[in-house]
Amino acid sequence: MTLQTISPILWTKDLKATVSFYENILGFKSQSNFPNFVSLNRDGVTIMFVVPLDEPADCNDENDKVNFFTKPTLTGSIFITMKQVDTFWDSVKDKATIKAPLADREYLMRDFSILDNNGYELVFAQDISK
Repeated sequence: MTLQTISPILWTKDLKATVSFYENILGFKSQSNFPNFVSLNRDGVTIMFVVPLDEPADCNDENDKVNFFTKPTLTGSIFITMKQVDTFWDSVKDKATIKAPLADREYLMRDFSILDNNGYELVFAQDISK
């Protein structure tokens, strides 16, 4: 048994804006065969988005400020390894909200992170261990 890929399915309230961000800023291509769903792909990396039509019950109570779904929440980040991270940085740095600028890290990666239009953090990293 071998694992092959991971493709997160994330929530979005604005599918059109999400598709636009990933296509126009990050260079992904979209494919959708279902309403309120899109699969975005680039160089073998797939991220999927869905509009939560039937939100979980714990997201519907406006009096519960902790769980009420006002925007997507992820307690971590999406970490994408790549080659030529400097070139990619140059192409997106003026088009997205920067969370961490391009730099060499102690964990032997050269990376940067941005926020997508939903507020999800995307980290783009290149191995510099060699």
